[in-house]
Amino acid sequence: MFRPGAGGSAAVLGPLESDVLNAVWEIGGSATVAEIVDRLAIGGRSVHYSSAKTTLNTLTEKGHLTKRARGKANTFTAVLTRDQFEQRIVGGVLTGLMQNYRNPLIANLAETLASDDESLREFERLLELRRSEMKS
Repeated sequence: MFRPGAGGSAAVLGPLESDVLNAVWEIGGSATVAEIVDRLAIGGRSVHYSSAKTTLNTLTEKGHLTKRARGKANTFTAVLTRDQFEQRIVGGVLTGLMQNYRNPLIANLAETLASDDESLREFERLLELRRSEMKS
């Protein structure tokens, strides 16, 4: 499910899942349950160890993390970087919109870009780059 009003990973994950995944990325892409609990506490969010562990396991089941034993603890590692994750989410949303709402999507994009010169220039640059890559 995509929640357009939510920012970042919260647009596709639950609030705690989003906070936990963001904590994994902030720590460096790999963390134990205890490290996640500590990181969230630094950010002002108090989470019980068992809740963090359950959330990490859920993110693993969803394919966002991998889990590996490290001594008595498990280490959870992000499958994608934050940028890769965001690219995948945006790509999925846009693909769905193109399949179901092609004309309104293109019209809205054109209207939005027409009123923002900097974004329009960036869009044109990227479009030209993709066209030249396809010719190669």
